[in-house]
Amino acid sequence: MAVGETTVTMVGTVASELIRRTTKGHDVVIFWLRSTERRRDKESGTWVDGRQLSVRVTCWRKLAESVLTSLNKGDPVIVTGRMYTGEDESGEPRSIPELEASAAGPNLNMCTATLQRTRRPRAVERPEFQAWRPMPRPVPRPPANQLVSEAKTRSAA
Repeated sequence: MAVGETTVTMVGTVASELIRRTTKGHDVVIFWLRSTERRRDKESGTWVDGRQLSVRVTCWRKLAESVLTSLNKGDPVIVTGRMYTGEDESGEPRSIPELEASAAGPNLNMCTATLQRTRRPRAVERPEFQAWRPMPRPVPRPPANQLVSEAKTRSAA
């Protein structure tokens, strides 16, 4: 997220199948997130569904891979990201809000999950860093006054 962007967090349900695409060499996963208001009916005393908000969620790169392997239609989720309204193919603004996700995961208030951390390779294991080697550490030099005294004792001997 860039500085100054508004970050939104939505809690809801994956309302569609996850669609995987590849755009310019990057993985993209798109799905619909539906958030339904729950309120207590005063007359009956029961909880009922209220208003709904549906948002198209876009996940890129590593997040797209993780979402694709972890979430399914109907799963309760929490998604954080940048909210915006996009444009259609003709350049006209859309009225449907879109959420470009920076984080997504299961809503543990509604389900349980078993975590499996994906470990990224260390810098020396990654191919783009194979040619890079750390510079050798310099040999520590004694203080300047010690160098002068050593030179005097050598010349006196």
